[in-house]
Amino acid sequence: MFNPVTDPPTKLTGIILFLLGVIFFPLTFYSSQKFLKQHRLGQWICRHYNLSTFAIYDISNKFTSSIFAFLACSCGLFVLTGCMSSTFNAPLPTSEEYPTEYPSNTRYYILDNYLIFGVSYFFYDCFTMFIVFSHEHSSQVIFSKQRIQRFFSEKTLIILHHIFVPLIGFPALMISRGGYGDCLLGTAFLVEASTPFVSLRVVLCHLGLKKSKVYILNGVIMLASFFFFRVCIFPALYLWYVRSEGLSKLIGLPIWIHCAVMGLWAPQLLWFHKMIKGTIKLLSAKSAHNDLHQN
Repeated sequence: MFNPVTDPPTKLTGIILFLLGVIFFPLTFYSSQKFLKQHRLGQWICRHYNLSTFAIYDISNKFTSSIFAFLACSCGLFVLTGCMSSTFNAPLPTSEEYPTEYPSNTRYYILDNYLIFGVSYFFYDCFTMFIVFSHEHSSQVIFSKQRIQRFFSEKTLIILHHIFVPLIGFPALMISRGGYGDCLLGTAFLVEASTPFVSLRVVLCHLGLKKSKVYILNGVIMLASFFFFRVCIFPALYLWYVRSEGLSKLIGLPIWIHCAVMGLWAPQLLWFHKMIKGTIKLLSAKSAHNDLHQN
């Protein structure tokens, strides 16, 4: 029986995994908003916090994003744990050509299987972001040229990111890397570790808790996790590669690999810059508010 943790994907299992992803993420989004709309507890939450339709769809979108992040990080931690264990137990190489059993060449098929399963998430997320965007500006979803252009202009960076990952990143990771670099790829999955805190920040805003201590604490954790797992992780991966494979191999990598890394890293730097600006603005406003009350 097929085991997605240890077995390589075949054409049949790949199709099944992809279809499961196509079903799973929209179903999670649908179930979340149905819970808030129809379940007794969900209805109480909506009444108590005066949640609008826009808020319900936005919270459902963020919940699904957190589920995707949790699954990706689980895969990443599984691979990272195996790689670290192999690294400590492996003998030091005596030549530039490492044996296939050396940790940097160890295969973890859970990555390939999750890539196939999760690739549809990025298309799903673009669609649900448009649903959320539409409900933010009107009571119904309208697929008009003007609305789509406005959506793209306001969400340009994340839309380009969501298009770049499945159309360019997915084939590169599944085919072009030739089955090498699973330890590096598994570690890269940990970039999603900050997503639950980014999502929780939005949820707390909808719940009217923007001035609460929970919001501030989550903001600190969000900044720290985003900095370590999205900003620092790419230079760390390069350093790891140089230490395990050698500088000459890094220099010898195809230029498209470095371009792909920069394509993934650049949006993280821009988002982190926006987070820092938002945090400074929030702290400045709070400081001014406190000074006003003291005077």
